[in-house]
Amino acid sequence: FSPDGQMIVTASDDETARLWNLKGNAPAALKGHQANVRSASFSPDGKSIVTASDDETARLWNLKGNAPAALKGHQANVRSASFSPDGKSIVTASDDETARLWNLKGNVLAELKGHQASVNNASFNPDGQMIVTASSDETARLWDLKGNLLTEIKGHADIVRSASFSPDSQMIVTASLDNTVRLWGLKGNLLSELKGHQANVRNASFSPDGQMIVTTSFDKTARLWDLKGNLITELKGHQNTVNSASFSPDGKSIVTASEDNTARIWDLNGSLIAELKGHQANVNSASFSPDGKSIVTASEDNTARIWDLNGSLIAELKGHQANVNSASFSPDGKSIVTASEDNTARIWPVQDLNQLLARGCNWLHDYLASTPDPVDDLRQFCGIKSSTSSKSTSFPSR
Repeated sequence: FSPDGQMIVTASDDETARLWNLKGNAPAALKGHQANVRSASFSPDGKSIVTASDDETARLWNLKGNAPAALKGHQANVRSASFSPDGKSIVTASDDETARLWNLKGNVLAELKGHQASVNNASFNPDGQMIVTASSDETARLWDLKGNLLTEIKGHADIVRSASFSPDSQMIVTASLDNTVRLWGLKGNLLSELKGHQANVRNASFSPDGQMIVTTSFDKTARLWDLKGNLITELKGHQNTVNSASFSPDGKSIVTASEDNTARIWDLNGSLIAELKGHQANVNSASFSPDGKSIVTASEDNTARIWDLNGSLIAELKGHQANVNSASFSPDGKSIVTASEDNTARIWPVQDLNQLLARGCNWLHDYLASTPDPVDDLRQFCGIKSSTSSKSTSFPSR
Protein backbone atom coordinates (compact mmCIF):
# COMPACT_ATOMS: atom_id res chain seq x y z
CA PHE A 1 0.00 0.00 0.00
CA SER A 2 0.94 3.64 -0.48
CA PRO A 3 1.46 5.58 2.77
CA ASP A 4 -2.07 7.05 2.55
CA GLY A 5 -3.59 3.62 1.78
CA GLN A 6 -5.18 4.77 -1.47
CA MET A 7 -2.98 2.87 -3.94
CA ILE A 8 -1.21 -0.46 -4.25
CA VAL A 9 1.93 -1.40 -6.14
CA THR A 10 2.67 -4.99 -7.17
CA ALA A 11 5.87 -6.55 -8.52
CA SER A 12 5.80 -9.57 -10.83
CA ASP A 13 7.88 -12.15 -12.66
CA ASP A 14 6.26 -10.81 -15.87
CA GLU A 15 8.94 -8.08 -15.81
CA THR A 16 6.52 -5.34 -14.75
CA ALA A 17 5.28 -3.57 -11.68
CA ARG A 18 1.76 -2.15 -11.65
CA LEU A 19 0.02 0.62 -9.80
CA TRP A 20 -3.60 0.08 -8.75
CA ASN A 21 -6.37 2.05 -7.10
CA LEU A 22 -8.72 0.54 -4.52
CA LYS A 23 -11.31 -0.26 -7.20
CA GLY A 24 -8.83 -2.59 -8.89
CA ASN A 25 -8.17 -0.28 -11.83
CA ALA A 26 -4.58 0.00 -13.00
CA PRO A 27 -3.81 3.63 -13.82
CA ALA A 28 -0.20 2.76 -14.63
CA ALA A 29 1.90 -0.19 -15.73
CA LEU A 30 5.56 0.25 -14.86
CA LYS A 31 7.14 -1.29 -17.96
CA GLY A 32 10.79 -1.32 -18.88
CA HIS A 33 12.57 -4.02 -16.88
CA GLN A 34 13.97 -6.94 -18.88
CA ALA A 35 13.66 -9.60 -16.18
CA ASN A 36 11.73 -10.48 -13.01
CA VAL A 37 10.84 -7.55 -10.78
CA ARG A 38 11.79 -8.62 -7.25
CA SER A 39 10.32 -5.70 -5.31
CA ALA A 40 8.40 -2.44 -5.63
CA SER A 41 7.87 0.12 -2.89
CA PHE A 42 6.57 3.66 -2.42
CA SER A 43 8.61 6.64 -1.31
CA PRO A 44 7.71 8.04 2.13
CA ASP A 45 5.59 10.78 0.53
CA GLY A 46 3.84 8.29 -1.77
CA LYS A 47 4.75 10.22 -4.93
CA SER A 48 7.38 7.86 -6.33
CA ILE A 49 8.04 4.12 -6.62
CA VAL A 50 11.32 2.23 -6.78
CA THR A 51 11.62 -1.24 -8.31
CA ALA A 52 14.44 -3.80 -8.18
CA SER A 53 14.96 -6.37 -10.92
CA ASP A 54 17.01 -9.36 -12.03
CA ASP A 55 17.95 -7.28 -15.11
CA GLU A 56 20.71 -5.73 -12.93
CA THR A 57 18.88 -2.41 -12.53
CA ALA A 58 16.58 -0.56 -10.22
CA ARG A 59 14.18 2.07 -11.56
CA LEU A 60 12.49 5.12 -10.18
CA TRP A 61 8.93 5.82 -11.35
CA ASN A 62 6.32 8.52 -10.93
CA LEU A 63 2.64 7.69 -10.43
CA LYS A 64 1.92 8.05 -14.16
CA GLY A 65 4.19 5.11 -14.92
CA ASN A 66 7.02 7.21 -16.31
CA ALA A 67 10.57 6.31 -15.30
CA PRO A 68 12.56 9.52 -14.76
CA ALA A 69 15.62 7.53 -13.67
CA ALA A 70 17.16 4.12 -14.27
CA LEU A 71 19.65 3.09 -11.57
CA LYS A 72 22.26 1.36 -13.74
CA GLY A 73 25.64 0.07 -12.68
CA HIS A 74 25.20 -3.24 -10.87
CA GLN A 75 26.70 -6.27 -12.60
CA ALA A 76 24.18 -8.86 -11.32
CA ASN A 77 20.63 -9.22 -10.00
CA VAL A 78 19.41 -6.37 -7.81
CA ARG A 79 17.89 -8.06 -4.77
CA SER A 80 16.33 -5.02 -3.11
CA ALA A 81 15.85 -1.28 -3.44
CA SER A 82 14.49 1.02 -0.75
CA PHE A 83 14.09 4.71 -0.06
CA SER A 84 15.81 6.57 2.75
CA PRO A 85 13.47 7.82 5.50
CA ASP A 86 13.49 11.33 4.01
CA GLY A 87 12.83 9.96 0.51
CA LYS A 88 15.85 11.74 -1.02
CA SER A 89 18.02 8.72 -1.76
CA ILE A 90 17.79 4.99 -2.54
CA VAL A 91 19.93 2.05 -1.46
CA THR A 92 20.19 -1.12 -3.57
CA ALA A 93 21.65 -4.54 -2.77
CA SER A 94 22.97 -6.85 -5.47
CA ASP A 95 24.40 -10.26 -6.22
CA ASP A 96 27.46 -8.42 -7.61
CA GLU A 97 28.74 -8.22 -3.98
CA THR A 98 27.98 -4.50 -3.63
CA ALA A 99 25.32 -2.14 -2.38
CA ARG A 100 24.93 1.30 -3.90
CA LEU A 101 23.50 4.61 -2.79
CA TRP A 102 21.74 6.71 -5.43
CA ASN A 103 20.10 10.10 -5.71
CA LEU A 104 16.69 10.51 -7.36
CA LYS A 105 18.30 11.38 -10.71
CA GLY A 106 19.88 7.93 -10.91
CA ASN A 107 23.39 9.09 -10.07
CA VAL A 108 25.56 6.92 -7.82
CA LEU A 109 26.35 8.75 -4.60
CA ALA A 110 28.41 5.93 -3.10
CA GLU A 111 29.39 2.34 -3.81
CA LEU A 112 29.41 0.14 -0.71
CA LYS A 113 32.19 -2.22 -1.71
CA GLY A 114 33.94 -4.89 0.32
CA HIS A 115 31.66 -7.92 0.65
CA GLN A 116 33.00 -11.14 -0.87
CA ALA A 117 29.62 -12.61 -1.87
CA SER A 118 26.05 -11.56 -2.68
CA VAL A 119 24.60 -8.72 -0.64
CA ASN A 120 21.26 -10.10 0.52
CA ASN A 121 19.76 -6.86 1.82
CA ALA A 122 20.61 -3.26 2.60
CA SER A 123 18.62 -0.92 4.81
CA PHE A 124 18.82 2.54 6.35
CA ASN A 125 18.71 3.21 10.06
CA PRO A 126 15.61 5.12 11.25
CA ASP A 127 17.22 8.57 10.89
CA GLY A 128 18.73 7.72 7.49
CA GLN A 129 22.35 8.42 8.44
CA MET A 130 23.72 4.86 8.24
CA ILE A 131 23.21 1.74 6.13
CA VAL A 132 23.60 -1.89 7.18
CA THR A 133 24.19 -4.69 4.67
CA ALA A 134 23.90 -8.46 5.10
CA SER A 135 25.86 -10.83 2.89
CA SER A 136 26.40 -14.44 1.93
CA ASP A 137 30.06 -13.91 2.89
CA GLU A 138 28.94 -14.54 6.53
CA THR A 139 29.26 -10.88 7.53
CA ALA A 140 27.20 -7.74 7.91
CA ARG A 141 28.69 -4.29 7.42
CA LEU A 142 27.84 -0.81 8.64
CA TRP A 143 28.41 2.15 6.30
CA ASP A 144 28.07 5.91 6.30
CA LEU A 145 26.37 7.77 3.43
CA LYS A 146 29.69 8.41 1.68
CA GLY A 147 30.30 4.68 1.33
CA ASN A 148 32.90 4.52 4.09
CA LEU A 149 32.98 1.28 6.04
CA LEU A 150 32.26 2.08 9.68
CA THR A 151 32.53 -1.47 10.95
CA GLU A 152 32.55 -5.09 9.82
CA ILE A 153 30.21 -7.32 11.78
CA LYS A 154 31.97 -10.65 11.86
CA GLY A 155 31.33 -13.87 13.74
CA HIS A 156 28.61 -15.88 11.99
CA ALA A 157 29.62 -19.24 10.53
CA ASP A 158 27.25 -19.19 7.55
CA ILE A 159 25.28 -16.87 5.24
CA VAL A 160 23.78 -13.81 6.95
CA ARG A 161 20.21 -13.67 5.70
CA SER A 162 19.25 -10.33 7.18
CA ALA A 163 20.49 -7.40 9.25
CA SER A 164 18.34 -4.65 10.72
CA PHE A 165 18.57 -1.73 13.14
CA SER A 166 16.83 -1.48 16.48
CA PRO A 167 14.15 1.26 16.68
CA ASP A 168 16.63 3.57 18.47
CA SER A 169 19.42 2.84 15.91
CA GLN A 170 21.83 1.78 18.68
CA MET A 171 21.92 -1.95 17.86
CA ILE A 172 21.86 -4.29 14.88
CA VAL A 173 20.34 -7.76 14.81
CA THR A 174 21.57 -10.36 12.31
CA ALA A 175 20.03 -13.71 11.36
CA SER A 176 22.16 -16.47 9.87
CA LEU A 177 22.01 -19.93 8.37
CA ASP A 178 24.34 -20.99 11.21
CA ASN A 179 21.16 -21.37 13.35
CA THR A 180 21.91 -18.27 15.43
CA VAL A 181 20.90 -14.65 15.75
CA ARG A 182 23.36 -12.08 17.06
CA LEU A 183 22.95 -8.64 18.52
CA TRP A 184 25.71 -6.10 17.86
CA GLY A 185 26.74 -2.62 18.90
CA LEU A 186 27.55 -0.01 16.26
CA LYS A 187 31.28 -0.65 16.66
CA GLY A 188 30.84 -4.29 15.65
CA ASN A 189 31.07 -5.50 19.24
CA LEU A 190 29.00 -8.59 19.97
CA LEU A 191 26.40 -7.75 22.61
CA SER A 192 24.72 -11.15 22.74
CA GLU A 193 24.28 -14.39 20.86
CA LEU A 194 20.76 -15.78 20.61
CA LYS A 195 21.57 -19.45 20.50
CA GLY A 196 19.22 -22.40 20.76
CA HIS A 197 17.45 -22.98 17.44
CA GLN A 198 18.13 -26.42 15.99
CA ALA A 199 17.86 -25.38 12.34
CA ASN A 200 18.28 -22.33 10.09
CA VAL A 201 16.83 -19.10 11.41
CA ARG A 202 14.38 -17.59 8.91
CA ASN A 203 14.12 -14.10 10.40
CA ALA A 204 14.59 -11.94 13.48
CA SER A 205 12.78 -8.74 14.39
CA PHE A 206 12.59 -6.28 17.28
CA SER A 207 9.50 -5.62 19.34
CA PRO A 208 7.91 -2.16 18.88
CA ASP A 209 9.73 -0.85 21.97
CA GLY A 210 13.04 -2.42 20.93
CA GLN A 211 13.40 -4.40 24.17
CA MET A 212 12.80 -7.91 22.78
CA ILE A 213 13.56 -9.92 19.67
CA VAL A 214 11.44 -12.66 18.11
CA THR A 215 13.02 -15.30 15.84
CA THR A 216 11.55 -17.99 13.60
CA SER A 217 13.20 -21.17 12.43
CA PHE A 218 12.94 -24.30 10.34
CA ASP A 219 13.09 -26.17 13.69
CA LYS A 220 9.28 -25.64 14.04
CA THR A 221 9.61 -23.01 16.78
CA ALA A 222 9.69 -19.29 17.32
CA ARG A 223 11.62 -17.88 20.25
CA LEU A 224 11.43 -14.67 22.25
CA TRP A 225 14.66 -13.19 23.62
CA ASP A 226 15.77 -10.25 25.73
CA LEU A 227 18.64 -8.01 24.62
CA LYS A 228 21.17 -9.93 26.74
CA GLY A 229 20.51 -13.08 24.69
CA ASN A 230 18.46 -14.76 27.39
CA LEU A 231 15.60 -16.91 26.16
CA ILE A 232 12.38 -15.45 27.52
CA THR A 233 10.20 -18.18 26.10
CA GLU A 234 9.99 -20.75 23.35
CA LEU A 235 6.81 -20.61 21.23
CA LYS A 236 6.46 -24.34 20.82
CA GLY A 237 3.60 -26.28 19.31
CA HIS A 238 3.78 -25.95 15.55
CA GLN A 239 4.33 -29.20 13.68
CA ASN A 240 6.37 -27.75 10.82
CA THR A 241 8.54 -24.78 9.81
CA VAL A 242 7.51 -21.41 11.25
CA ASN A 243 7.43 -19.02 8.29
CA SER A 244 6.86 -15.75 10.13
CA ALA A 245 6.36 -14.16 13.53
CA SER A 246 5.20 -10.63 14.17
CA PHE A 247 4.35 -8.55 17.22
CA SER A 248 0.97 -6.93 17.77
CA PRO A 249 1.03 -3.12 17.50
CA ASP A 250 1.10 -2.81 21.31
CA GLY A 251 3.88 -5.41 21.58
CA LYS A 252 1.91 -7.59 24.00
CA SER A 253 1.32 -10.61 21.78
CA ILE A 254 2.85 -12.44 18.80
CA VAL A 255 1.29 -14.21 15.83
CA THR A 256 3.14 -17.02 14.04
CA ALA A 257 2.45 -18.64 10.66
CA SER A 258 3.52 -22.19 9.92
CA GLU A 259 3.71 -24.86 7.26
CA ASP A 260 1.57 -27.04 9.55
CA ASN A 261 -1.47 -25.20 8.06
CA THR A 262 -2.08 -23.08 11.17
CA ALA A 263 -1.30 -19.71 12.67
CA ARG A 264 -1.07 -19.22 16.42
CA ILE A 265 -1.38 -16.26 18.79
CA TRP A 266 0.88 -16.23 21.85
CA ASP A 267 1.36 -14.03 24.89
CA LEU A 268 4.86 -12.96 25.93
CA ASN A 269 5.07 -15.81 28.44
CA GLY A 270 4.78 -18.34 25.62
CA SER A 271 1.22 -19.34 26.48
CA LEU A 272 -0.99 -20.15 23.52
CA ILE A 273 -3.86 -17.66 23.31
CA ALA A 274 -5.52 -19.08 20.20
CA GLU A 275 -4.92 -21.47 17.33
CA LEU A 276 -6.11 -20.19 13.94
CA LYS A 277 -7.13 -23.46 12.39
CA GLY A 278 -8.91 -24.02 9.08
CA HIS A 279 -6.43 -23.57 6.24
CA GLN A 280 -5.82 -26.67 4.15
CA ALA A 281 -2.19 -25.94 3.27
CA ASN A 282 0.90 -24.00 4.42
CA VAL A 283 0.23 -20.62 6.01
CA ASN A 284 2.74 -18.27 4.40
CA SER A 285 2.13 -15.18 6.52
CA ALA A 286 0.10 -13.82 9.42
CA SER A 287 -0.12 -10.21 10.54
CA PHE A 288 -2.16 -7.99 12.83
CA SER A 289 -4.49 -5.23 11.75
CA PRO A 290 -3.32 -1.69 12.59
CA ASP A 291 -5.64 -1.59 15.63
CA GLY A 292 -4.43 -5.03 16.77
CA LYS A 293 -7.96 -6.45 16.93
CA SER A 294 -7.79 -8.91 14.04
CA ILE A 295 -5.33 -11.00 12.03
CA VAL A 296 -5.07 -11.83 8.34
CA THR A 297 -3.41 -15.03 7.13
CA ALA A 298 -2.32 -16.05 3.63
CA SER A 299 -2.16 -19.69 2.60
CA GLU A 300 -1.21 -22.09 -0.16
CA ASP A 301 -4.82 -23.37 -0.07
CA ASN A 302 -5.60 -20.40 -2.40
CA THR A 303 -7.31 -18.37 0.34
CA ALA A 304 -6.66 -15.66 2.88
CA ARG A 305 -8.63 -15.54 6.12
CA ILE A 306 -9.47 -12.91 8.71
CA TRP A 307 -9.61 -13.96 12.37
CA ASP A 308 -10.44 -12.38 15.70
CA LEU A 309 -8.07 -12.69 18.65
CA ASN A 310 -9.99 -15.68 20.03
CA GLY A 311 -9.17 -17.66 16.90
CA SER A 312 -12.69 -17.42 15.46
CA LEU A 313 -12.92 -17.07 11.69
CA ILE A 314 -14.41 -13.71 10.67
CA ALA A 315 -14.17 -14.09 6.90
CA GLU A 316 -12.65 -16.29 4.22
CA LEU A 317 -11.22 -14.37 1.26
CA LYS A 318 -11.87 -16.84 -1.52
CA GLY A 319 -11.31 -16.42 -5.24
CA HIS A 320 -7.62 -16.87 -6.02
CA GLN A 321 -6.75 -19.85 -8.21
CA ALA A 322 -3.30 -20.55 -6.76
CA ASN A 323 -1.17 -20.06 -3.63
CA VAL A 324 -1.69 -16.79 -1.77
CA ASN A 325 1.81 -15.60 -0.94
CA SER A 326 0.97 -12.57 1.17
CA ALA A 327 -1.91 -10.64 2.71
CA SER A 328 -1.69 -7.28 4.45
CA PHE A 329 -3.97 -4.60 5.87
CA SER A 330 -4.07 -1.06 4.54
CA PRO A 331 -2.77 1.62 6.93
CA ASP A 332 -6.36 2.48 7.99
CA GLY A 333 -7.29 -1.20 8.37
CA LYS A 334 -10.26 -0.89 6.01
CA SER A 335 -8.84 -2.98 3.18
CA ILE A 336 -6.69 -6.05 2.66
CA VAL A 337 -4.51 -6.74 -0.37
CA THR A 338 -3.55 -10.30 -1.29
CA ALA A 339 -0.91 -11.43 -3.79
CA SER A 340 -1.15 -14.81 -5.47
CA GLU A 341 0.67 -17.15 -7.81
CA ASP A 342 -2.41 -16.98 -10.07
CA ASN A 343 -0.83 -13.76 -11.45
CA THR A 344 -3.29 -11.48 -9.65
CA ALA A 345 -3.49 -9.32 -6.58
CA ARG A 346 -6.91 -8.66 -5.06
CA ILE A 347 -8.28 -5.94 -2.81
CA TRP A 348 -10.89 -6.89 -0.21
CA PRO A 349 -12.99 -4.57 1.98
CA VAL A 350 -12.79 -5.16 5.71
CA GLN A 351 -16.11 -4.70 7.47
CA ASP A 352 -16.46 -3.89 11.14
CA LEU A 353 -18.93 -5.63 13.44
CA ASN A 354 -21.75 -3.14 12.84
CA GLN A 355 -21.43 -3.56 9.08
CA LEU A 356 -21.45 -7.35 9.40
CA LEU A 357 -24.55 -7.23 11.62
CA ALA A 358 -26.27 -4.94 9.12
CA ARG A 359 -25.51 -7.37 6.31
CA GLY A 360 -26.86 -10.25 8.39
CA CYS A 361 -30.06 -8.37 9.17
CA ASN A 362 -30.57 -7.54 5.51
CA TRP A 363 -30.08 -11.17 4.52
CA LEU A 364 -32.64 -12.24 7.16
CA HIS A 365 -35.18 -9.53 6.37
CA ASP A 366 -37.80 -11.59 4.53
CA TYR A 367 -37.50 -14.44 7.03
CA LEU A 368 -37.87 -12.17 10.05
CA ALA A 369 -40.80 -10.25 8.55
CA SER A 370 -42.84 -13.39 8.02
CA THR A 371 -41.82 -15.73 10.86
CA PRO A 372 -43.92 -16.00 14.05
CA ASP A 373 -43.05 -14.60 17.46
CA PRO A 374 -40.09 -16.76 18.66
CA VAL A 375 -37.71 -14.43 16.77
CA ASP A 376 -39.13 -11.21 18.19
CA ASP A 377 -35.86 -10.34 19.95
CA LEU A 378 -33.84 -10.71 16.76
CA ARG A 379 -36.53 -8.89 14.78
CA GLN A 380 -36.37 -6.00 17.22
CA PHE A 381 -32.58 -5.91 17.11
CA CYS A 382 -32.65 -5.63 13.32
CA GLY A 383 -35.44 -3.03 13.34
CA ILE A 384 -37.79 -5.22 11.32
CA LYS A 385 -41.51 -5.39 12.11
CA SER A 386 -43.65 -8.43 11.49
CA SER A 387 -45.64 -8.24 8.25
CA THR A 388 -48.77 -9.06 10.27
CA SER A 389 -48.40 -6.04 12.59
CA SER A 390 -47.31 -3.23 10.28
CA LYS A 391 -46.61 -2.46 6.66
CA SER A 392 -43.60 -0.32 7.52
CA THR A 393 -40.12 -1.79 7.82
CA SER A 394 -36.93 -0.04 8.94
CA PHE A 395 -33.47 -1.17 7.91
CA PRO A 396 -30.22 -0.82 9.80
CA SER A 397 -27.65 1.46 8.21
CA ARG A 398 -25.12 -0.28 5.99
